[in-house]
Amino acid sequence: MEEVTSGFEDLNDKVVVKFTDWADMVGGGDIGRAIVAIVILLFFITIRKFLAHGVVGGIRRLADQHKHQTMAMILNALQTPIEVFVVLLGIYFSVEVMEFSDKTDAAIFNVLRVFVIATIFWAFYRVVEPLALGFNTFAGRFGAGLADDLRQFFIRCVRTLVVVLAGVALLEDWGIDVSAFLGGLGLAGMAVALAAKDSVANVFGGLTIFADKLFKRGDWIETPHFEGVVEFVGLRATKVRTFSKAMVVMPNAEIVDSPVINWSRMTHRRIKMVIGVEYRTSADQIENIIERLRDFLQQDEDVAQEDVPQMVHLADFGSSSINIDLYYFTNTTDWQEWRDIRNRHIIAFKRIIEEEGASFAFPSQSLYVESMPDMKMSRASANQDDQNKHQNQRQQTPEKMG
Repeated sequence: MEEVTSGFEDLNDKVVVKFTDWADMVGGGDIGRAIVAIVILLFFITIRKFLAHGVVGGIRRLADQHKHQTMAMILNALQTPIEVFVVLLGIYFSVEVMEFSDKTDAAIFNVLRVFVIATIFWAFYRVVEPLALGFNTFAGRFGAGLADDLRQFFIRCVRTLVVVLAGVALLEDWGIDVSAFLGGLGLAGMAVALAAKDSVANVFGGLTIFADKLFKRGDWIETPHFEGVVEFVGLRATKVRTFSKAMVVMPNAEIVDSPVINWSRMTHRRIKMVIGVEYRTSADQIENIIERLRDFLQQDEDVAQEDVPQMVHLADFGSSSINIDLYYFTNTTDWQEWRDIRNRHIIAFKRIIEEEGASFAFPSQSLYVESMPDMKMSRASANQDDQNKHQNQRQQTPEKMG
């Protein structure tokens, strides 16, 4: 490592001496050095495009032609950081040519060093995503649907680590003893752990979601708290879009600790319905209706015929109908297609019942009167009430006049 460092230092000294000689050739002095410094900076600004788009871009296009997708994406991510690094290199040599005071040189180089460190870690940050493509091989063991979610989880973790390391490197460069600072944090470690226990639980909850394959992005899930389509599985929480188009953000720990129904994992979709026919329908008609309903379901390509039950039976004697219970499953699990199938079946069932000469029952009530009152007695009672009413009116009239 020391040999490499010394080699770079020797190369740097030779380049700086060469640029200084050019400044002396121009005429020396502050003006000559300033002219050479500006020319050097313009030169590096010019060649940055050639290096980034010409050299790196050419290698990337070559990788694309040979179908090295990961290498092509890495080179594409490195293009912009390389451009910035070349410009910083030009600024460095320009400052080296100029004769500033030691204090000014130190201040400028400190700033440049910060930018160089930030550029290096920025390059690592951008490279994380294309490198994560190789993570798909491992993530594929959890299923194709979870591979993308796991890759995004991996990218966020590594990028967070890169940012933390960049912060540590910058603090060390500024002369801040990070190790002592981290050691001091150990005194408050228990308090921090207690405060962050929920966050840690959510992180492990997210890992549980991935490991157990509870759901993935795009799945329709239902919990005691919400129901909707998963849009994002994060490090701390999961985002679900409800059917009312509202966004629910639920901590992973709470999701893992509650029962989760993943409706997207259905192998078939169920149809349940009850058909009520009138009581005046004959037994022969009912038998024919049931037989035709069974034949219809067995002949329908959209109805699942294996691994699931398919039942058409008389259920019970209802309050106003004889009920036929239908219980079967469709091959599709798509909600839109399922509704279309159910719509078509209802029309077909109605046609079967009509063709058999039967009718659908509707709720009704029958009122039975055991006896009717005597009409003569009713009229006599009504006349007596009228007479009493007129007599009361005559008695009240004199009082009003007085």
